[in-house]
Amino acid sequence: NYDVMSIRNRILLFSVLVTLLPSFSMGWMLNNIMHATITEKIEQQLIDSASIIEREIALWYKERTYDLHVFSNSFVISENLSKYLYTRSAPKGKAGETSLFTRKIETYLSSVQKQFDDYTRLLVLDNEGAVVASSVTADVNASPPIQLPEDISEQIAATKSFTGEIHFQTETNSPLMLIGIPLFSDQYDEQIGLLAVEVRLQAILPLLEAALANTQKDIYLSGSLIHLKDGHRFLSNHGSVGTVALPKKILQLFNSPLHLQDFVDFRGVRVVGLASPIEQLHWGLIIKVNHDAVFAKVIQSRDRNILIVCSFALVIGFAAYLLARQIIKPLKTLTNGALQVANGDLNVQLPILKNDELGFTTRVFNEMVVEVQQTHAKLKQLATTDNLTKLANRKLIMENLLQQFECFHRYKTAFSILMVDLDHFKNINDTYGHQAGDTVLRQVGEIFLDALRNVDIAGRYGGEEFLIILTETDGENAAHTAERIRTMVREHSFAIGDQPQITASIGVATVLKEDANEGSLIDRADRALYQAKENGRDQIVYLADNASTHSGEEKVVSFPCAA
Repeated sequence: NYDVMSIRNRILLFSVLVTLLPSFSMGWMLNNIMHATITEKIEQQLIDSASIIEREIALWYKERTYDLHVFSNSFVISENLSKYLYTRSAPKGKAGETSLFTRKIETYLSSVQKQFDDYTRLLVLDNEGAVVASSVTADVNASPPIQLPEDISEQIAATKSFTGEIHFQTETNSPLMLIGIPLFSDQYDEQIGLLAVEVRLQAILPLLEAALANTQKDIYLSGSLIHLKDGHRFLSNHGSVGTVALPKKILQLFNSPLHLQDFVDFRGVRVVGLASPIEQLHWGLIIKVNHDAVFAKVIQSRDRNILIVCSFALVIGFAAYLLARQIIKPLKTLTNGALQVANGDLNVQLPILKNDELGFTTRVFNEMVVEVQQTHAKLKQLATTDNLTKLANRKLIMENLLQQFECFHRYKTAFSILMVDLDHFKNINDTYGHQAGDTVLRQVGEIFLDALRNVDIAGRYGGEEFLIILTETDGENAAHTAERIRTMVREHSFAIGDQPQITASIGVATVLKEDANEGSLIDRADRALYQAKENGRDQIVYLADNASTHSGEEKVVSFPCAA
């Protein structure tokens, strides 16, 4: 009897160990797999958001300098500034005429500023930084001289523009920054002054909010812009206004840019996030998300695995002396399945041999694998699909465009793109509300899907602007496709309000062998779209290279709407 009990105890001990060790190993591996998967996904999501924000800020800055170049081309500024500088150094008889020239410049600057809500003032400065004329005329006498950056010469030499230090508006405590370009004499290639705009940096806030928007309600991405020279935060998407000095530990994130790190933010909350420098403006970007919100499923899965394994071990221990041999086969199958999952194979469905504890564990394992598969599929769809229009998002459409370029350079397979923009879309939002605007965008997405072939792809490029890739399509056929889409949009009855007529302007561009990358093709389509807008909207414009002259000049083919 003693020997029987001893053997039974040994079988029980062995069975419990054989049950516990693989089960805990499986749970540990699954927990690590899920943790690593979520870490990888959230890191990629933050990197993608940072990339979008950096690109949008660069575009925003480029648009500001482009505006300044447009303003500087006005003869009102160049001619009157030259006369002002001449008369200022002339004898007293002529020096009194300087106010006439500055008034002309101020009138022009004031009229321009009224067209831009984000500009607090436009300034014309001499080379020493003294204000010559301002859109706010009180600045000339009442305000102190503009503080130009110490490295202004180096900035102008490198980028043909300059940026001043960030400062804050007294009334609203909102961040402001000076952006400027040099002004040159029409007759001589010499710098005669500076044209600058003081811009509200809160104009960048919508770019932050759009890039950090997340469809998961329990996960909120937070982004902050940092002035790296003094380590102060000046803008964030969670409503904070004003400058905040960040702790040294947070600023050390910039030592490992674009690397996900676990840290405690300045509010004392545990978060995961990463930092990315914006070199051109000496800014930094920090994107973070609450740690517990991201890894909630991992914690729940760990607790559930522990509970399942413990329950399973108790049952097996009770029946170990009878079921020892029957445990080996299902346990081996379960271990192999766990190893497959650990190696990245999520198409694992283990057979349930018996309706016992091991069968229950196997069923739970299968459900967990299915749940991981579904989560993986949802994350993949969220990463590549625009939630509103169900079209490709900007990331996916740009990846497809890059693939088209690779095929073009390898197989010489031509393709075209359409840059589509809804005309006066802001009026729809202002008149009927943003829900009506969303309805229009959804129905426009359906129109694209009806009008395009299966091999074509349409994506939301941003706001009410769409990018369509037409594979194996030359310029003429692309223009016909664009005209069909334009007509369908024009004739479609949108179920909003009193059913206003919605129209679209379309820029068409075909890939050329001279295109070094996709940027030049997009730029050509953008310019075609801009010309369609300039020509009166509700039409298409096709910009193509003039091969007959080999001069790189462009020919324009317009397809205006029918009268």
